[in-house]
Amino acid sequence: MRQFAALANVTVRTLHHYDRVGLLKPRRTRAGYRVYRDADLPRLQQIVVLKFLGLSLIEIASALKNDARLDAALKTRRFAVKRKRAQLDVVVHMLDELEKPQRDWTDLASFVRELTPFGPRDGSTERQKLDEALRLMGERRKALNVTLEEYELNRDVRRAIAGGETPDTADGRALVRRWRASIDRFIGGDPSLREALTYVMGRRQPAADPAYRAFFERAFRQA
Repeated sequence: MRQFAALANVTVRTLHHYDRVGLLKPRRTRAGYRVYRDADLPRLQQIVVLKFLGLSLIEIASALKNDARLDAALKTRRFAVKRKRAQLDVVVHMLDELEKPQRDWTDLASFVRELTPFGPRDGSTERQKLDEALRLMGERRKALNVTLEEYELNRDVRRAIAGGETPDTADGRALVRRWRASIDRFIGGDPSLREALTYVMGRRQPAADPAYRAFFERAFRQA
């Protein structure tokens, strides 16, 4: 067992843990001793790599069930790492700003609120679920190329709110229909996209403008 553990640079204790959680099950002798075969090494190497990439053991167990799950897990992890890298770039920028003689804490605090309106801690199950939902939505947006359409719709809704419109006024109902059509195009009949959109909007709820959410929720219920 020690020789097998050394092949992947893990400890015997780690192998025992992987056995207990069902990630890597060795053959057992009649006396109950664990026996690892050469055929077990590729799976152990997969576990080692995925763990290094930041996947939890629960995610790894799910990912190794089939290639489709593995591909999805890798895409979600890539999204999470790129998000984290972008956040670190912002941190470096803010540190540069704080080195200036005149520090605008109010402006920086506002910037932080915009960047972190919602979100569970990294590594949590909720964070993983959120990253997966955001990844699905991001891929759909890229495929549809609807950035300008979304911008114009959001702009028009905010202008309507500023003008006193609600989802029940004539102009408000027209915006709800327009938003409903946008949601239909975005989801495209895919239940996973609908679930992702529902989850993300639910996470944003504490920071969202109530009037703005009213338009979206009315459109979403009717979509």
